[in-house]
Amino acid sequence: MNRLLSHGLSLLAAVTFTTVAAADDDEKIALLLKKSPAPANTVGYVNVPALNQLLSAAGVAKRAAQGIEDYWLIADLDLSKMSPRWEAGYATLKQTVQPDQLADSLGGYVDEVEGEKVVWSPNQTYFLAGKENRLGMLRPADRTLLSGWLTPSVSVNYSDFLTRMAGQPESYLSAMLAIETKNAFSPVPLSKHLEGLKSLKSNPPENVAKTLASMEGFSIIVGRKSLNECIVKFEFSKSPAGLKLIAKEMLAEILDNAGTSAAEILTWDVKVEGNVLQFQGPITESTLSGVLSMFSLERQARRAAAATDPAAKSRSKEEQAVYRTKYYFDQVNEIIEQTRNHKSQSTGHLAKWHDQRARQIEELGTLNVDPEMVQYGTDVAQLLRGNALTVRQGNIAVGKQNARDSLNGGYYGSAGYSYGWNGGYGYREGYYYNSLNAANVNNAQARGNAYANWTSTLSTIDKMTADTRRKMTDKYQVQF
Repeated sequence: MNRLLSHGLSLLAAVTFTTVAAADDDEKIALLLKKSPAPANTVGYVNVPALNQLLSAAGVAKRAAQGIEDYWLIADLDLSKMSPRWEAGYATLKQTVQPDQLADSLGGYVDEVEGEKVVWSPNQTYFLAGKENRLGMLRPADRTLLSGWLTPSVSVNYSDFLTRMAGQPESYLSAMLAIETKNAFSPVPLSKHLEGLKSLKSNPPENVAKTLASMEGFSIIVGRKSLNECIVKFEFSKSPAGLKLIAKEMLAEILDNAGTSAAEILTWDVKVEGNVLQFQGPITESTLSGVLSMFSLERQARRAAAATDPAAKSRSKEEQAVYRTKYYFDQVNEIIEQTRNHKSQSTGHLAKWHDQRARQIEELGTLNVDPEMVQYGTDVAQLLRGNALTVRQGNIAVGKQNARDSLNGGYYGSAGYSYGWNGGYGYREGYYYNSLNAANVNNAQARGNAYANWTSTLSTIDKMTADTRRKMTDKYQVQF
């Protein structure tokens, strides 16, 4: 529960290619869910041009997803880790994908499964070229799971929640993610996690936990008008009316404690209709990126789109090496800028964000990329991970210090006049040690150290980037 809004979105399809390609657009997700290779608990959709338009209108850099029109997914999400056990989906590209060309570009091979040509990628992804410029993707590259996708044999009775969300008409969506949570949480351990939350106020943790444990699913929808019109719904099996007054503060505090802050939540409007608790308001680019980066299929689609660029066919081997090296450099720098511009609300969030960006760099394709450039990307990823580790170690240290300080809190000695047996008197004094004030100071110092370390790390990355740009420009006589 603590991580439900912490992270990101991607996609996949599970239907024979002829059937999927011929389906109406509004049936994309529904058909994908119907032909799922295994039980799924998540569906998602992103329209890249529509989302880019909203980001541009908000003065935010567009998501660089060249060559992709839209993508949709299903997945089995591990709710304890908020990462997919498997994910599958389709992307609509701007050009047709040829399996042989894709396999050669990615360093993989063409295989045949259930009579269909598929491409295995070293990045543990299966690609399936469909009609109408559609590209299917399955991750991890599990051949048995792929076989079940191409010839569905699993019949799943999905909940009303997931079925309804899969039937959302895409014509008004920029982005949508829905996750089923029915019977996923026990109120017993959940109440323990809620203890100490300031946002609960006078509400007993046990009562709040019982309501939260009845959650059947939640969804995030961004329409096509503005980023200010994000709608987040939590659906329960019983009325969540008792949570309305504390909903915003509680959700914000839970996410903050999980290291995934979303400060805009405190500005959202809240209402309860029946068994639905609904939030509505603006969503920031950083929060949206966290949601969309939870899945990897968008990144896989981008790799495929770049690898099958029609212009690649006319390039010589040397020109291809230059192109791939520069493309890798541009991708790393895009991730660096995302990291630089991200506004973390807590040091825990900062550490988690840097870990995620490091993983994105490590997932970039390196076939035919200059070894020095690959080393540059590796060094940047290691610096991001190192910063995340330093921040976490600092948080652990300050937590221990606060625990020690809390044991020492209170009044020491006494103050006042003392009268003796012989009629004399004296004055005694002591002091009061406020452990709460000490904790505030400790936390402030930890935040200062974390952001100072990040500033130093960013300075090192910028110097590495400038040096690599000059070296590669001189080497290939192409401006990097």
